[in-house]
Amino acid sequence: MSKFPLQSLLCPTETVNQDQLEVERRMLNFEKTMSHLTRRGFLSAFAATAAVAAMADPQKARAQATTPAITDVLNFALNLEYLEANLYLNVSAGTTLSAADMGSGAVAATGLPGKLTLDAATLAVAQGLATDETHHVELLRSTIATLGGTPISQPLINYAANGAITTQAMFLATARQFTALGGSAYVGSAQFLVSNPTVLTAAAQILGAEGQHAGVLSFLCVNQNITSPAIDAQDVPPSPSNYFTVAAMNALSPSRNTSQVLGVAYGKSTATTTAPAAGSLMGGFFPNGVNGNIKST
Repeated sequence: MSKFPLQSLLCPTETVNQDQLEVERRMLNFEKTMSHLTRRGFLSAFAATAAVAAMADPQKARAQATTPAITDVLNFALNLEYLEANLYLNVSAGTTLSAADMGSGAVAATGLPGKLTLDAATLAVAQGLATDETHHVELLRSTIATLGGTPISQPLINYAANGAITTQAMFLATARQFTALGGSAYVGSAQFLVSNPTVLTAAAQILGAEGQHAGVLSFLCVNQNITSPAIDAQDVPPSPSNYFTVAAMNALSPSRNTSQVLGVAYGKSTATTTAPAAGSLMGGFFPNGVNGNIKST
């Protein structure tokens, strides 16, 4: 990982990149123009400005009404890591996560395909994905416990929600979709982790790994002429003219809030299907819903 060479203006013991330094300069300039306010007053005014802006977007306003605890955010992500890890373990080796990794009270998954016949390249990728996602599960569980929270156990997962996964092509198409969904969840949740730089850094590292996963899965899909449908309007499926699932306008990966993530996980299997109604608590890959305090679309 490359190191940022510039000293932070807000925290001299930290280093930042050029873009972050410019943001800090703007923040300091703005604060100077409001020097009659205390620091608490400045932050309150800043928050009030954001709240007024959010009124133009009711969904955003609702999302900002309650800031979830960091442990709740990590537990939400843990549901998605369970979703990925078990599939990759099962397809590559015919196994699932250990009882310790799934947690006490875990529910066995249904609709798992079992070990599939994969070509050498796809098998190697599936094995690597299985190892990485298992580590992600273990990291999230240990971090939640360290923060004083209780890691959720694995909820009921139905891997046949969009049809049984029986071939290499089906596996790659589904894995590409799972990775796209999981990666965007980390992007959308980053705002709730900023109060703990250690956790934010770890989440960024997981997101970096998910980005590598997305790249290789997209490459395999394109080179094996496999169609992996868009999971929603934000998703950009890989194609011979577009290996990278990022927005063409800005080259940024999608960001999904928890409601949008669950909208896909609870039943919106492609961009052309109807998302579950607001307030839905279960469906699709999670027939009984996800575990934890964040569970509604």
